[in-house]
Amino acid sequence: MGRPRNQTARREQLIQATLETIATRGLPGTTVKNIAELAGISPRLVPYYYPDLDSLVEAAHAAATDRYYWARREVVAAEAPATARLSWLMYTGLPRDDDRLLSQVLNEMSVSGGRRREHAVLMTSLFDREVSLYVAVLEDGRSDGEFRLAEPPELIAANFVALEDALGLQLLGGNASIDLRGAEQQLASFARLATGVDVVAAPQPR
Repeated sequence: MGRPRNQTARREQLIQATLETIATRGLPGTTVKNIAELAGISPRLVPYYYPDLDSLVEAAHAAATDRYYWARREVVAAEAPATARLSWLMYTGLPRDDDRLLSQVLNEMSVSGGRRREHAVLMTSLFDREVSLYVAVLEDGRSDGEFRLAEPPELIAANFVALEDALGLQLLGGNASIDLRGAEQQLASFARLATGVDVVAAPQPR
């Protein structure tokens, strides 16, 4: 990695190094020394930007939250039919080429949540936020008459997030019995049963 000249760039460099280290070594193999080595700086300089390993992991989680919550929230709040917004949520809920690294990090943190409460808290927060995105769209669709919900929106939303997480885990794990297209079809099948409407995963309309 290059050598940034300001604190913001150095922090971003350390976050990227943290993400790559977690994805390749897992959380048990992630240390400040490993992160610093990948970032190309001395481990003694890391506390100047992040006080400890936990703060680096939290920063990495925040980067993933930006991708899986805040970026999606903008579209959920957009002026568009509920069906179109649900379609885009389904599309962005699965790991794709540009964000496989972030998805792998979240998988590692989910596993670690069984051993470390602070990681479980972070993953619970992200899960609840993602559920809230689906709830908002489902409620709008029901109010507008687009959806005929088979269950309460909160339950359907939680199932959407659980399904996309499970599918993402299989895709990243190299399960030969499922590919991205198949995962999209599974989400579409659930969407049809839950909303009474044919909805397929699709990128955000331009």
